[in-house]
Amino acid sequence: MTLSYGIRQFCINQKIKLGLVYCLVTLVSALTSFLAIPPVGAEPLSPPVEAQITVKIDKDLYNRGDFMIISGEVKSVVTNVPLTIQVLDPDNNLVHVEQILVASDGRFSLPIKVDGPLWRMPGTYSVIVQYGFKHVSATVHFQFEQTSIPTSGVFIVKDLSSGQNFDVNYSITGGQVKSIVVDPQDISLVAQIDTKSSGMLHLQIPRLLLDAKKSSDSDESFLVFVNDDEITSFQEGNSDYEYRILDIPIVNGDSKVEIIGTTVIPEFENISSLIMVLSIGLVTAVTILSKTRTGTNL
Repeated sequence: MTLSYGIRQFCINQKIKLGLVYCLVTLVSALTSFLAIPPVGAEPLSPPVEAQITVKIDKDLYNRGDFMIISGEVKSVVTNVPLTIQVLDPDNNLVHVEQILVASDGRFSLPIKVDGPLWRMPGTYSVIVQYGFKHVSATVHFQFEQTSIPTSGVFIVKDLSSGQNFDVNYSITGGQVKSIVVDPQDISLVAQIDTKSSGMLHLQIPRLLLDAKKSSDSDESFLVFVNDDEITSFQEGNSDYEYRILDIPIVNGDSKVEIIGTTVIPEFENISSLIMVLSIGLVTAVTILSKTRTGTNL
């Protein structure tokens, strides 16, 4: 009896100890989880990430002929890996690209001249430097030849073959428009300009004066020449059924802009002459027929 009671008591004590251990383990586990979860709205702490490459320029605004100093630093230098420097215009067209090697301490510096035929469009430009991998890059922006106040006007363009007059509205920055004429033989519109700096020539061309069409009668892109050199950097605006709208970049020294289409105004003078000849012929035929009938009756 005493032995049985002792065994029972031992078992009870063991269960109590196991229960206490289980509670202690559960409490420690809950406390650990609570400490591991940050409070709501709190940001987990992490060390700041240092940029792998930095770039800067010496000014925010450049004019044609200026020198731009591009400098910066690469944090991790790899031997014989070049640094690529690109300059993009407001339409993300490449105007300058160059590769250089960085110094052993990671620093670099490059002067470039803001000049050349690709520097046509005023506005916000971007300098992008890239070292090795694509993600190791940095960008800085600057203004190129701040846009001047545009000059607007209208030229009355007369077609010599038909005698018709058309209003060609224009606006220009960086210069002035001296004349606008149509050339039916070349199917083109020619603007004589006088430029002092980079800018933009905006033209509103009546479709009846000059147009460019595909065989399906849908709009075709014009061919545009500046100083007899073809350019593709022009843009066509919101043209409608009555007008074609063109924005053509120009630079200092440009003097001639030619827009070539596929159709020009019909030569109504020739058509009128044909109608007159047909009318005279018809009148002559009727007169002869009348005289013939009169002679027969007699």
